[in-house]
Amino acid sequence: MKRISVLGLGYIGLPTAILAAQAGYEVCGYDIDQEKVRQINAGNPVIFEPEISDRLWKALQGGFFKAAHELQYADCFVIAVPTPFKEGNRADLTYVFQAAEAIAKRLMPGNLVILESTVPVGTTEQVAQCLAKNSDLILGKDFFVSHAPERVLPGRIFKELVENDRVVGGICQQACRLTQLFYSKFVKGFIHVTDDKSAEMIKLIENASRDVQIALANQVASMCKAANLDPYHVIELANKHPRVKLLTPTCGVGGHCIAVDPWFLIETFPAETQLLQVARAINDEKPLTIIKQVLERAAELKRNSIARPKIFVMGLAFKPDVDDVRQSPALHIASVLQTHSDDLELKVYDHNVPLSILQKYNFDVASDVWRGIAWADMVLVLVKHKEFSLMHQDVFCGKVVIDTCGLLYEMQSRQSRAILEGAARVDTPFWKTGVMKDIA
Repeated sequence: MKRISVLGLGYIGLPTAILAAQAGYEVCGYDIDQEKVRQINAGNPVIFEPEISDRLWKALQGGFFKAAHELQYADCFVIAVPTPFKEGNRADLTYVFQAAEAIAKRLMPGNLVILESTVPVGTTEQVAQCLAKNSDLILGKDFFVSHAPERVLPGRIFKELVENDRVVGGICQQACRLTQLFYSKFVKGFIHVTDDKSAEMIKLIENASRDVQIALANQVASMCKAANLDPYHVIELANKHPRVKLLTPTCGVGGHCIAVDPWFLIETFPAETQLLQVARAINDEKPLTIIKQVLERAAELKRNSIARPKIFVMGLAFKPDVDDVRQSPALHIASVLQTHSDDLELKVYDHNVPLSILQKYNFDVASDVWRGIAWADMVLVLVKHKEFSLMHQDVFCGKVVIDTCGLLYEMQSRQSRAILEGAARVDTPFWKTGVMKDIA
């Protein structure tokens, strides 16, 4: 294998293409978005990810990578297109089969097709049959198909694409061998070989497991709120148990994986996924609960003679320290609150999300986080970006703060550690700062 075509130049496809180019493959990235192709060829990766701009520029300069909006012939085709869900939370595989149909027109004897997109169990086999039908080539003899799902964390994609173990599932042994050979050029983690259906199931279960863990954390938050306890304190001490590792409550679950992939299992195995269905319901309910809480606190402020309470939203990405707003619960919360303009004023701020994206939602965007807090009567903390965590608790003095992610508890813990470690100067204790703390 020498020439590689990567279909889909998003958060997974572009980094994968760059790494393959750096490993010595001749890589052409294909995307239907002509403007994205133009930007990438000009050195702008379009997405935010540490290292990506520098790596892209070197790959372009080295002549091993280019982007195109016409699919090129190749020895290996890597499908890394989105797999969203449609009405009824059913998998939308439109992009996957469009990619397969495009590949079929370029498919040659000896080619390998790798499906990286996360899909319901059985989809890789359907893609293989689609390729065979539209190319008149024989599966397992003339061409080979496998599933190799990614397992990366946004903000660490390049590191994890290289260092994490990888699961590849081929429809036949030759597909497994060729896929293992392709990834071995740039993956240092162990490459585990299995069949295609097992690889599909493994990826979906990995993400469903995280969804269930987050649902438990959100249930802990709900119970603690009912008992007038701080869930972040309870979870921190519960995690001192050697076999307990609770996650941190959030404003909901977002992103293109954890909020989506469990539905693929529920769709395929409705009778065997009761736990996953409950977890999805808990996590989907969390943003609605927060919206209700904000509106109730805004109504209290109105009764205290504030005609239209000023609400400042901190964080709109789906998780800390990324620019990705796909399925973002924070973005959903802010969008719904914006429809209540008769009852409140809203400003938002997220330094990671491009301003052009925020402007699409007609948000009033604060020029910086400090001015946003100073302007507000109420601060709604939705995403605990690293930069927010570095702030001092006194900035919230005199504000109503609804904390959905433990930012205030982290500030309080930092203050407590300073006292215990005998700091020469002790700042104002949290409980004397005049912050009116409310936990979601």
